Amino acid sequence: MIALLTVSLPLWAAELVILHNNDVHSRLESHLPAEAEEVQGGRVRLATLVDEIRGLYGADKVLLLDGGDAIHGMNIDNLFGGLPSIEVMNLMGYNAFVPGNHEFNYGQEVLGQRIRDAKFPVLAANVTYKDGSLFTGASALIQEIGGVKVGIIGLVAEETPIVTHPKNVEGLVFHEPISVAKMVAQRVRPKVDVLIALSHLGYSKDIELAEAVPELDIIVGGHSHTELKEATEVNGVIIVQAHEYANNLGFLYLNVEDGKITNYNAFLIPVTAEVPEHPQVRAIIDYWNEQLQERLGTVVGRSDVAWNGEREFVRTSETNLGNLVADVIREAVGSDIAVTNGGGIRASINPGDITVADIYNVLPFDNSLVVVEMLGMDIIEALEHSVRLVPEQNGGFLQVSGLTFEVDPKAQPGGRVINVRVNGERISPSKTYTVATNDFLAAGGDGYETFMNAKLVADTGIMLRDVMVDYVLQQGTLQEPEGGRIIILE
Repeated sequence: MIALLTVSLPLWAAELVILHNNDVHSRLESHLPAEAEEVQGGRVRLATLVDEIRGLYGADKVLLLDGGDAIHGMNIDNLFGGLPSIEVMNLMGYNAFVPGNHEFNYGQEVLGQRIRDAKFPVLAANVTYKDGSLFTGASALIQEIGGVKVGIIGLVAEETPIVTHPKNVEGLVFHEPISVAKMVAQRVRPKVDVLIALSHLGYSKDIELAEAVPELDIIVGGHSHTELKEATEVNGVIIVQAHEYANNLGFLYLNVEDGKITNYNAFLIPVTAEVPEHPQVRAIIDYWNEQLQERLGTVVGRSDVAWNGEREFVRTSETNLGNLVADVIREAVGSDIAVTNGGGIRASINPGDITVADIYNVLPFDNSLVVVEMLGMDIIEALEHSVRLVPEQNGGFLQVSGLTFEVDPKAQPGGRVINVRVNGERISPSKTYTVATNDFLAAGGDGYETFMNAKLVADTGIMLRDVMVDYVLQQGTLQEPEGGRIIILE
């Protein structure tokens, strides 16, 4: 035992050990969180833990599951359609995978190829083509693990069509997952001892799922990035989720007798710097990093300040990085205002040299710039949609340029935005303004129907991250833009 330094594992005669992770978002390598002293997470260390646990209990008794949002998010995947992560997951020997909403960011053709590349089943019971055929080809599977017959049902977030570009899911139907789960569970339940929902629905939806589908024994969750240090039990259903970025390996130990779980133990194993890197996974990462090195290692500028792109901030308030991205969009096309969704900003930038890789990590999606014309009243409606969930995190929270406004979080949603100004002048509801944004929002992403009704001025096809690279090159040293654009009242 080398890696399991902080965890004491049960050594009973286990029928079944379930290992799980979710929302890795292409973190093949370990990362250093803000204010942390040591690196953590990454599949390169996660794989070592998996191997050790298989050695401890026997590989035939261990089930390895991924709860989605696995193969998109970092440069090493984004520029190669997620293939590097699939290769690592193949090596690690996953038993099943459910696509997360971000898997669809590559579009159906690329995702379909990744499903074919995978040496493990990809399950999505509630995603079909319009003719009713399954997108992944499988809704559920049955495997025998350690003499236990295990059924696994894959469930994808129903809101995927509004959190990825609509063109990526054209022709697909995302059915309401709970009713589909109920139907599939009733069919599979008589054939298995243990029935698992591999869910990319989010923790609150998993609770609803447990209440509605008691045929399930276990829900292995994802999507909400929830860190459940102990299992939650709802309506007799065990719910687990392991946070994000492979920071933890979820561990669920079961005893099963006569088709029933008689005992279980669930917890998270932290993936710390003390866990050695897996040499074969490291070799895969090194190969793909070589492919990236020439392009992404180029220094394009520098900064003396830190740029905040952390999800808890860009999804709830303005940040200096959000302001910068919005300013770059507005300057690139010369519009009156610019808006971009906080959920599209995926990383921070530290002081020092700025590389192409840093910018691509901030803006990993293949978004291009679009300009539309909107009435002032429609802009206000969009701002109301942006802040409707404040103070909760919301990927649709808008970072803005050319705009200032105040938010009253105590007011009812739909009446929270006040004192809206465009370049210092009070907005006129009947006046038309040019609005620059990304093609995701322009197509109605994040539920912004008001953008779909706007008049299209220009669909530039220019990639946002490339515009950002050019801007940093021109500036040399980045300066913080003026703040105070979104005032959230107390």
